[in-house]
Amino acid sequence: MKEMDFRHFGGVFGVYERTAPLTTGGAGLADRNFTIPNDPSFSYQTASGTKGFTAAAVLALIAEGKAGLDDCVKRILAESHEPQKYGKLEWLDEMVTFRSLLSHTSGVPDYYDEDLTDSFEDVLNGTPCYHYEKPEQFFPLTEKAWKKQEKSYSFRDVFKYSNGGFVLLAAAAEAVSGEPFGEYVTRHVFRPYGMNRSGFFRFDEQPPDGIVRAAAYQGNGKSNIYAVPVIGGGDGGAYTNPADMARFWNALDPEINPQSPAAGLVEEAWTPRQKAEENFYGLGFWISGKNPRIVFLEGFDPGVQFFSFYNRDTKRSLTICLNDENMNCDEVFEQYFPMIQG
Repeated sequence: MKEMDFRHFGGVFGVYERTAPLTTGGAGLADRNFTIPNDPSFSYQTASGTKGFTAAAVLALIAEGKAGLDDCVKRILAESHEPQKYGKLEWLDEMVTFRSLLSHTSGVPDYYDEDLTDSFEDVLNGTPCYHYEKPEQFFPLTEKAWKKQEKSYSFRDVFKYSNGGFVLLAAAAEAVSGEPFGEYVTRHVFRPYGMNRSGFFRFDEQPPDGIVRAAAYQGNGKSNIYAVPVIGGGDGGAYTNPADMARFWNALDPEINPQSPAAGLVEEAWTPRQKAEENFYGLGFWISGKNPRIVFLEGFDPGVQFFSFYNRDTKRSLTICLNDENMNCDEVFEQYFPMIQG
């Protein structure tokens, strides 16, 4: 691991060409209780970067022929082997599909709208974060946000970022596959892609053997274990590291793996569709407004910043995992982003 002297950075980073490391580094602490330094081999929270894993899992499901991009999600949930756990779903429109959810154009409201709040605790309104373990446990929050709308599905067909939409994707993936969402992603994304340090790990349980899970620290110095759900889901919270992200991009790239059953779907997911401020969005992935050959994921949670960029031309990735809210990624980004441009 390369020594760093970034006084304003707390976390790890890695630049890879395909799966070969070009440079890696870290600064700050992974655990303040035991003064353990950050290390790129540890596993870090990804916040909304998880949406890329959700997209990859859903595309795998579709590539297997178990569902279609334009299938009605409400019907899938209603016809599942456990429809009672989803409730009546009166708030869910028949026009909501996998495609519209992946592109944030479904109109499904965001239960955690960062334009309105920056506190997950406020959204929970007194409910402990350990209550939120399964996709359907977020449905009441999404329904509540739906009821607050002046006009139902007022954002349909336009880009409106929605964590609630990706919770629905996780529920639909469970309903179709018959597997808990985290297990499905592990079996269809993490394991086949060689992402051995990635997964959905509960805060209140010891991680699997071989996994060192880095803590994340908020601006007040406290860890974020009471600020986000106890375990990640379709919209965020999985763990990974720079090496695993290099494997992720390499395994997904349809130009490297044209024989993959999901290659055509990934190409569609990486095609700019919706304008989102200075960038574009495809199906579960951001696409650079300056260079549409660069796809990326990003996530922000209390104590967490996550970025992973992939240049389809150079086959290089840059992943940054920050775990200290009092720090920033500016110096790392400025020094290493040019490397992926070739």
